[in-house]
Amino acid sequence: MKIASGKRKVENGKLWIFLTACVFFSASTTHLFSQSQNTDEIPYTAEEPPKFFSFSSEDFPIIETPKPQPPKSERKAQTEEELYEIRAYNEKIRAENEIWQQYQKDIERYNKIKSYPKKLLKNAEQPLSLFYRYEVKKDSENYLDTFNGLYARLQTKQGSLASINRISSPDILKPGTILILPIQQGMYIPKKAESALEILLQKELAGKIGDGTKCYEIDGSEFYFIPDENFSPTIMAFFHDQGMQLPLSKKIVTSEFGYRTSPITGQWKFHAGIDLAAPEGTEVFACKSGSVRTVSFSEIYGNYIVILHNGKTTSLYAHLSKTLVKPGQTVKTGDVIGQVGSTGASTGPHLHFEVRENGTPTDPGKIIKN
Repeated sequence: MKIASGKRKVENGKLWIFLTACVFFSASTTHLFSQSQNTDEIPYTAEEPPKFFSFSSEDFPIIETPKPQPPKSERKAQTEEELYEIRAYNEKIRAENEIWQQYQKDIERYNKIKSYPKKLLKNAEQPLSLFYRYEVKKDSENYLDTFNGLYARLQTKQGSLASINRISSPDILKPGTILILPIQQGMYIPKKAESALEILLQKELAGKIGDGTKCYEIDGSEFYFIPDENFSPTIMAFFHDQGMQLPLSKKIVTSEFGYRTSPITGQWKFHAGIDLAAPEGTEVFACKSGSVRTVSFSEIYGNYIVILHNGKTTSLYAHLSKTLVKPGQTVKTGDVIGQVGSTGASTGPHLHFEVRENGTPTDPGKIIKN
C-alpha cells in the first residue's frame, strides 16, 4: 500500500509539472502573439505617456458650401404659407453661411497665432472650434466634391484632409461620406496603422513625435498631430496611385474565378482567384502599391505573398519559385516581388492570383486594368 501511495505522489508531481509548463507555454505564446498584433502601432519613446484629448465628431459644427440668397423678385410671396416657406429657407441659408464664415475665420485665427509664443497666446483670439464636419455631395457635373476639389475649396492640405479621415486613396471618397475638417493644418498620424499608406506615414514621420506633440482621440482613433507637415512627393505619388494592374507582363488565364473542377482532386470546388500561365522564373509584379503583410509557405499555396493595399483590400500571389520581399516592406505598383513557380498544390508553373475585399474573394478580372 505504501508503494502504491508513493507512485501516486510521483505521478501527481509529474502531472503538476506538466500542467505548470502548459500554463507557462500558453502565457508565453499569448504574449508573443499579442506583440505581433501591434507591429503597426507607433512606439512612444518619450519619458511620460502622451495625453490624448478626446473628441466626438458629432460635436463638430457641420458646414455647407455657401449659397447665394435668391433675388428679391423670386422671393415675393402670394400667401402667408409661401411667405413662411421663403423666410424659413432664407434663415436656413443665413445659418449655413454663418457657419461657413466661422470656419474661414477659425482658419485665419489659427494661421495668425500658430507661431505666437506662449505668453501672447493667452490674450490672442482662439479658434471657436478645432474641427468641423462636411458631408460629401453628389456632384457629377462640376467635380467639386472629388478629393482634389474638396481639399482646395475647403482650404486644407491634402495630407491633413486624408490623414485625419484615414483616406487611403482619393477614389474611396463617395457621396454621403462625413469628413472631418481640421483647423490646424499638418499631418494626423494614427497611433495604430490600418492601411499601407498609414504604415508609410508612420515610418516617415515617427521620428518627429516627441514630448511636445499634440495628441487627439477622435471617435476612438488616436492621432499624433505634426503641424505644418504635408504629403512628401513619395507619399503623394503613393496616395494617387490608382487602379490595379496585372501581376504578370502577359495575360494568359488558364483558370477563371469561380467554381471549377479542381485539377488536383478532381472535385467541384470554388476557385478564389485566377491562374495565369507563365514559364518558371517569370517576374511577378505587385498589382498595386501597398505593404507586404505575409511571406510564407503552405501545402496548398506553396511559396506565397500577401500585400495589404488600403486597409481593406489584399492581393495574394501563390506557387512562387522565389519570394523577393519581406513582411512590412512597402511596395509600389509594378515592383518585382517574386518569380513564377510550381510550389505547393500545383500541376505546372503558373501564378495563382487572388484579390480580397474585407476578406471576401473578389474576381480580379473585374478590377484589374486591361
